[in-house]
Amino acid sequence: MRKYILLLLIFIPISIYAQHFNYLSNYSDLSKYKTIDSAYMKCAYKLTYLKDSLKPQDQSFDLQILLIGKNISGYYSQYAVDYNHFVVDYLKKKYDAYPKIKQTGAWSYHLYKNYPQGKETVADVASMLRSSFIYEEDMPSLDWQIVNEKQTILSYTCQKATVSFRGRNFIAWFATDIPIPNGPWKFGGLPGLILKLSDSKNQFVYECQGLERLKQKEPIQFYLIDYTKTTRKDLAKAYLLFHTNLAAFFGSNKVTSTFGRPMTMDEAAELLKIPYNPIELE
Repeated sequence: MRKYILLLLIFIPISIYAQHFNYLSNYSDLSKYKTIDSAYMKCAYKLTYLKDSLKPQDQSFDLQILLIGKNISGYYSQYAVDYNHFVVDYLKKKYDAYPKIKQTGAWSYHLYKNYPQGKETVADVASMLRSSFIYEEDMPSLDWQIVNEKQTILSYTCQKATVSFRGRNFIAWFATDIPIPNGPWKFGGLPGLILKLSDSKNQFVYECQGLERLKQKEPIQFYLIDYTKTTRKDLAKAYLLFHTNLAAFFGSNKVTSTFGRPMTMDEAAELLKIPYNPIELE
């Protein structure tokens, strides 16, 4: 088996602009955490996706990181993590305004595979619903169909595989020279690391930008936040209700801002401008 090719991970800096104190800009203090594993490999994926499936020209972007440990892997948005740390440090300086993240494609989800053992934990940190949520579910059993078709990605020969998962059909390209059954988001279980993944309509496209075998292991951090426990389906219902029936959402939920007061209808209306096109449809 050939050696891993070490690629320099290029992290795109956060673009920010100053504005008056805005309750719609959400963040969370990530200074408290526990280390649940140590990563020996780090992969960076560029996610290109559509918030509005009817506007294919309006693409959103995120830079997402997969940390692979011996037992657990962690997955998160680098933009979102950097922004959370930045705002907390900024507010400590007693400013009456703080910059808002310009990468509006940054995901609020943190995913931990095989945590607890045999399950995965999804934390929705500082979400647009003005709170942080958490749920556990069984690791998905993906019925991959491996196809005799190949392409080269980052100098690795990758093989094609297809799968249907929660309402979408996906195409993956995995590298058998990297025998790690993992990949972006909740995908894995192939005889090699997934370097590219997309749904059949190209509404969600993950492309590996670089990977590194870490000389010094990096901690996989589980943030100790005041989460609201929920289920995947209940959280999805809350997002759908928020986007489609705001009055009903406010009638059934106590939604508070980062600053501890109820969100106004005007603030919620601003968030409503973001269409609802989740990666998981079921």
